[in-house]
Amino acid sequence: MTNGTVECGAGVPLVSGAMRVLVTGGAGFIGSHLVDALIDRGDEVVVLDDLSTGLAANVHPKATVVAASVADESAAQRAVGGCEVVFHQAAHKAVLRSVEQPLTTDTANTHGTLTMLKAAADAGVRRFVHASSSSVYGGAAVVPTPETSPLVPRSPYAVTKLAAEHYCRVFAELYGLETVALR
Repeated sequence: MTNGTVECGAGVPLVSGAMRVLVTGGAGFIGSHLVDALIDRGDEVVVLDDLSTGLAANVHPKATVVAASVADESAAQRAVGGCEVVFHQAAHKAVLRSVEQPLTTDTANTHGTLTMLKAAADAGVRRFVHASSSSVYGGAAVVPTPETSPLVPRSPYAVTKLAAEHYCRVFAELYGLETVALR
């Protein structure tokens, strides 16, 4: 970390300065570690998580928890109120589960992302950081996979992640919401 900046992966800065932020999926593995880092740097953190796979015990005690689905419009609006940045980590992640339950996966991943983007735009959020997936490449032969590789999702999970990326781009273009999709 440098100059109050949260870093992700290879030291790429995402945001700087203390603020109120929302982490969806903040009770999961990556989300809870992100919550810890944000609180450690002095941010006020709200977590929106349905606790279906994440654990409430994973959430930093200083975070405010809203136990609800990201697809719940009223919960999304409550959680995002007053936030400057949304880190959207929430998703149904299992590829096999997405094959067995494509509608449930789509509701959480596609509709949930759209719900969060709309709530963020309506609330005047500055930046929306979406956790996408390398699965959008469909098992590319080159690893690490360059972003110029063809997008050929091969599971309902991968399709939902790609659809969410497109929603992020559209919300940036139509509503001026700064969006970032991380693969």
